[in-house]
Amino acid sequence: MAIPNLWKLWMYKTLRLLEVDELQLPTETIEEFERLYETYIVHGHGDVIPYTSPFPKYMFLHYLIEQKQVLIHGSNIGNIERFEPKEQLLFNGKPVKAVFAASDGIWPMFFACINRREYKGSLRNACLTVPTKKGIKRFYYFSVEPFEGELWNNGWIYIMPKQMFTHGGIKDEWICETHVKPLAKLAVTPADFPFLKNVRYHNRGNRLFNFISKFSLFKSKIFSIMSKNL
Repeated sequence: MAIPNLWKLWMYKTLRLLEVDELQLPTETIEEFERLYETYIVHGHGDVIPYTSPFPKYMFLHYLIEQKQVLIHGSNIGNIERFEPKEQLLFNGKPVKAVFAASDGIWPMFFACINRREYKGSLRNACLTVPTKKGIKRFYYFSVEPFEGELWNNGWIYIMPKQMFTHGGIKDEWICETHVKPLAKLAVTPADFPFLKNVRYHNRGNRLFNFISKFSLFKSKIFSIMSKNL
């Protein structure tokens, strides 16, 4: 593994970010995921995927992201046939009018399952990935403001065509500045979100998240300099 990637792993572990190991699946599960892809996704009709595998849904999503030309979008709304660009901010704070998606299965699930009808506070979240010999090691940070209502609800994951998107503010953030139709969709519940019990609470001046944000935005430049000097 390259030294910059080793340094990233050390830093993310030091920050005690949430972790998901590289994807490892048995042959029969890969075959099952391939059948779902060929039956419900590849034709792009917006079909609901009937998921019955014993493996967590995020593993299915990570398989699709790593093996197919797709991205993921999470929403509370389950009847979206066409996404329209909206005024939003990139991870780096730059304003953009776009549809957002991610090259990750857990990050969008957070947005799919947060009860945006009741919760009106700020969200702090990050997804950081490191390539390793085994695949892609994934790290996360999720935080909300203190809230006494119902924080979670059922949601939907939309499978999006990657060729319509370009990179956003960080590596796993993608944007499409025109309308886009989803290929398929998958129903999710709070129980499908693997870090339901690990979401932190913050006030508006969250220092840890500010550090994570600044680090993720500048790390590419830092690691580029490191690589040139090695």
